[in-house]
Amino acid sequence: MYKPKMIENEKDLVCQMNHKQSISMIVLDSNLSSNQRLLCQQCIDVFKTDAQIIEFKKVIQIIEDNKIKSLDILENLIKQNIQYIELFQTQVFNLKSHLVQQLDHLINNTKDWVLNLQSTGSKYSQYSFYQELDLIIMNQQSTQNDQINLNDQIKIINDAWKTEVNYQLEIFKSFKEYQQSKDILKNLTNQSQQEQIKSNIIINQIINQDKEQKKQITDNVIIQQQQLSPYKLQFIDDSIQQEEWCNAIVFDPTGKIMVSINGEDIIIWNINNRKINHAHLLQGHSQNVSCLIYSLINNYFISGSFDNSIRIWKYQNNNQWQSSKPYNEHKHCISCIILTSKEDQLISCSFDRSIKVWIIDLNNNELKLLYSLEKHTDYVFSLSLNQTERVLVSCGVDGQIIIWKKQLNSQWQFQIKFYISNYQTYFFFKFFMQIILINCNYYNKTIKEYGFHVKFLQENQFIWVPYSSHNLCVFECKDEDQYQENIEKRIQFQKDNQRGVNYLLFPIIYNKDKNLICLRRAQHIFIIKVQINGFLSIVEQLDCQDCYIYGSLTNNGQYLVYWGEKTKKYKTYEILYK
Repeated sequence: MYKPKMIENEKDLVCQMNHKQSISMIVLDSNLSSNQRLLCQQCIDVFKTDAQIIEFKKVIQIIEDNKIKSLDILENLIKQNIQYIELFQTQVFNLKSHLVQQLDHLINNTKDWVLNLQSTGSKYSQYSFYQELDLIIMNQQSTQNDQINLNDQIKIINDAWKTEVNYQLEIFKSFKEYQQSKDILKNLTNQSQQEQIKSNIIINQIINQDKEQKKQITDNVIIQQQQLSPYKLQFIDDSIQQEEWCNAIVFDPTGKIMVSINGEDIIIWNINNRKINHAHLLQGHSQNVSCLIYSLINNYFISGSFDNSIRIWKYQNNNQWQSSKPYNEHKHCISCIILTSKEDQLISCSFDRSIKVWIIDLNNNELKLLYSLEKHTDYVFSLSLNQTERVLVSCGVDGQIIIWKKQLNSQWQFQIKFYISNYQTYFFFKFFMQIILINCNYYNKTIKEYGFHVKFLQENQFIWVPYSSHNLCVFECKDEDQYQENIEKRIQFQKDNQRGVNYLLFPIIYNKDKNLICLRRAQHIFIIKVQINGFLSIVEQLDCQDCYIYGSLTNNGQYLVYWGEKTKKYKTYEILYK
């Protein structure tokens, strides 16, 4: 009865470069957007990744095999229900011979009941290629959840219609067909419960088979691709001067648009042949802009400011940009903003000690505040999500690194609380919260250490840069969701005569495809390689001779651009690989 049917037209699936060729391979990388995972033959020749790659047809086959198994159970379940309803319908037709006019409405109701069940089956027979691809990447199963939801939906439909027809049957108590009809309805309920138990057993068997099948496929079709390693920064240009402070720089996914800050204004730049050209000046904030983030899916970016507001800037026709209204739910400067991979939510933090979670409505160019997380006791500086976006980490001037874990209701909750003092760990369990408080010896005094920047590198590993020490710390989840610093993986920066202070508005940049980290410590910009074993190694350090430097990398990891307060210039470097 029901057959798997993909919502999207296969001919409409295009690769990220829009080569107009058929899709041949899929990149199983949750950090990529939907189209970025699709590769045509031309893309394969130039695309570099260490993620798993699988044939497009094989992905379709996996999805449809799973759907067919689920739909077989669905069809049997619906047929069983329809058989009982049709028996009931026969009894109603017998009653019709006595009171035709009174029963017409009841018959129509039973027909609608059948149609309601069938439409439910049709709804569950459709699937989204992109959603099922996400589940494959995350090694999750949709079959069990679909079946549970379907059973619940059928029960709701049956209960609603039974209430309706039972009421109409009461006037026919004097007829023998009345009790026969009541018996059929009773049997329908008992049979549905039995079928649900059977289907759950079959579903568990299918899930176990699917897990084994996916493991075999993954083991057999992973394509290992070698990555080039960064080794040098090559200066390109410093001809652009700007007097006003530039606290942040971001790039669009193509690397052809750069967005930077000019005090309280925002500048749009066009990039051609490694040359940066001024395009537009955007105005809206009333104080200096503090942070930016550019969408990887659509042509828009989001800004946060010292005026406590957040704005969406959406590209329009004729090279125009439309600003949303300012969102002033934060009561102090916005320090960091991040997007979820699907870009359906924005997470922001502020000097007001709070973290806020927003829904993004790009069609209407709007944000909607969902809720706030308020566990920090001082300025919150930095946020980062892990690969599956089930864990959020935050840090601030209160010396706390807080681990937030997403619950089944999709809201963030706390984990465990522990302290690190002189590299000794003390644990304090409190609900679902994990707070890491760090102390260190500095100038022969024990002070509370804090950091400006934190960044997830892997599912269970993040890095943290302290404010005043010369270390880069690596935290890993060992067991039971408890994060501890791995001392062996710590990087110690070379001490110099400059203050070892890390200022706020230069985030840690991690390019997973290039295994590359770019970060700033004091007046240096460091290029760091992520090794296969999770260790980090410094491959290049740039002495900017300026503690107030702010910049970013292009998304392909090819160019570094930063602005310095001393020179009042934008400087561009190319990252060379070998």
